Amino acid sequence: MKWYLDFSIYRPGLDQRMDESIARAWEFMQAIKPYDPTFHRWRETARTKAQAEANPNIETLDQLRGAVYNTMKPDLPGAQLMLFSGDIDADGSTLDIQLGLGLADTHFIALHTGHALGARIDADEDFADWLIYTGARIVNPTIGALSRQGSPLNPDPEPYDFGPGWKMFFHRDSPHWGQAHALASKAVPVAEGAILTYGTPDTYTQTLNQWPHQQ
Repeated sequence: MKWYLDFSIYRPGLDQRMDESIARAWEFMQAIKPYDPTFHRWRETARTKAQAEANPNIETLDQLRGAVYNTMKPDLPGAQLMLFSGDIDADGSTLDIQLGLGLADTHFIALHTGHALGARIDADEDFADWLIYTGARIVNPTIGALSRQGSPLNPDPEPYDFGPGWKMFFHRDSPHWGQAHALASKAVPVAEGAILTYGTPDTYTQTLNQWPHQQ
């Protein structure tokens, strides 16, 4: 089973400080490097396998920064870089860095795991805790979620305006801070907020469906 670890960061003026978010993404890449053999090699995705195979390895922060800025287009306000880990056709992960596209001063850093790493999250909650804790500590997001691929989603937007997660990060200034804690089975402070756990990988969507919706 694959998992998604998604973080959203909103700060006034953040689009003028893209290097800050790129550096946080790079620090996160280095932190997770020992935990999956494919994390020792990252390259930009491409339309074809041959193009992806030919893309250079991203081995330094400067190379990552250059790759992000190379994706910018004159008619778009921000940048988006998609990386894949490991060899072509390996059970690797992808990392999505999206800066200022869609919403001004809002950046997204998201890790989508391969099957092997996803299986470890399923089997080892301590590792799942470490992964989202480490990401939140480094990224310092506004909100984040660790969610399993294929978990049911509601047709309408969630009251907290993000996808549901087994484990979620909420900033302490969030208007949802109190309700987020009310449903949580565990809370761990980190960065400028806390990581909250909602039941189990099989029950978290049901738990979060108890979140009151405004009428």
